[in-house]
Amino acid sequence: MTKTVEFAVESQTSDGAWCFPSEPRVLENAVVACSLAGVKEARAARERAVRWLEGAAPQQHDPFVAAADRWLVELTRTGSTAKTVVPSLPVSEGPHARRALYLHALGCAVAGAGTDARLLLQQSRAALGTDGGRRIKPWQRTMLLAFEAIACSVLGMPVPPHTLQEWERAQSPDGSFFGMPLVTGMLHLALRRMAPEHHVTRRCLTSLLAGQQPDGTWRFLVSEVWDTGLLVRALRGHPLFHTAALPAALKFLASAQKEDGGWACTAPLDSDNDTTGNSLLALAGTDRAGQIRPAATHYALRHQTPEGLWTTWHSSDDSPAPDVVAHMAAGIHAAALPGIDLAPARSWLASLATEGGWNSDWYIPPAYGAAEIGAAIGRRPQRRAAARALLGSQRNDGGWPRIPGEPYSSPTATGLALTALTTSGLELPDAALRHALRFLIDNQNDDGTWNDRPVMYGPRPFLTSTTTQVHALAARGLRHALTTIESRDGATP
Repeated sequence: MTKTVEFAVESQTSDGAWCFPSEPRVLENAVVACSLAGVKEARAARERAVRWLEGAAPQQHDPFVAAADRWLVELTRTGSTAKTVVPSLPVSEGPHARRALYLHALGCAVAGAGTDARLLLQQSRAALGTDGGRRIKPWQRTMLLAFEAIACSVLGMPVPPHTLQEWERAQSPDGSFFGMPLVTGMLHLALRRMAPEHHVTRRCLTSLLAGQQPDGTWRFLVSEVWDTGLLVRALRGHPLFHTAALPAALKFLASAQKEDGGWACTAPLDSDNDTTGNSLLALAGTDRAGQIRPAATHYALRHQTPEGLWTTWHSSDDSPAPDVVAHMAAGIHAAALPGIDLAPARSWLASLATEGGWNSDWYIPPAYGAAEIGAAIGRRPQRRAAARALLGSQRNDGGWPRIPGEPYSSPTATGLALTALTTSGLELPDAALRHALRFLIDNQNDDGTWNDRPVMYGPRPFLTSTTTQVHALAARGLRHALTTIESRDGATP
């Protein structure tokens, strides 16, 4: 456990946060590489990205993602654009349909075969709605405006006159759009068609070049507020962490509270309910809790639905997600926010339990639902049933898989399973606990971290992986297992 905490202490930034980029993947890098094609000053940057993409493996957890990744890699290969047909993707409603629209817009922007600019224009305007998208997520609206502009450009139609001004207002001080290469790359494609010499276009290009990592890649956004909350929840109470890291981390989290009383996963974005619940859990019971409570209470009440639940984003097209509702309910209870009725949320969560536990919206391991949602409903039968199902799915190596049926165990899923099991109230076999503990210890790196395959959705259905999140979720399970075993026999295994 010492190595685990030492890594957290040594990697904390001067402002008290943890700011790790996610691991590289095909999605961002293919989009940005496409946006830089033909840009003289970006030639070297694009070549580095294309070299990385040549050895990148598509994600395989979802047929849509696997097909999209293969197409994206092919799209970046020199001279192949005209022959690269937009794939026929297995699309359903919701996130898959939104990602299919994004890929269609990318295909239209680079003149890929099989694209239909008129259909893109129709779909983007339908998604924006009669109010121009003003009730949906700001980054979603910004991208839809880019899709519309790309379609108009391809069709030789004028782009709506307000679009450039909208983008100018949305552009972040660093020239990016919401700190996301996915959004920034798409905007760069649209801006090059619409206003190649405009200062918004130049600043967009500058931000993309500045954001390229030494290995030639771009990464999904850094979620420093979310990651800091996870690490505090995982390691608070350990003596070294308590003295060397916790005070600065709590100060950072308290200062990250937005004017509306909530928290965003990263500073450039608006508050979201998942990060707000996670931050409340991290700050609960500390000397910062009183400071954040009044504004957080107002926020929680304002964004609770008539049914007593919470969506992830403040967006008209969003619906409540079980793990988000769980974090809000658990965070409100732990931080003692007054006057908020949590009974409807707890009952709703309990009603969603299946024989194997819960499905969650933001992390793929089933153990995530058992750990995070189970904790929000208290000692109900559904929580113990989920724990029994987890116990029955432990693999021969002591760990748990990231996805049911995968032939390898995941440190993240194993940590989550241990958290769910040790807090469920279920009587646990000592052998199962020690076997899982041994898996985590044997698979720990020399610096105290763990390697894992992607576990978090961002954006759905694509997965992403961040060192901080893997570390926090594996470390929390390690601590829970150690504490349980020590309470039984008084000695560290």
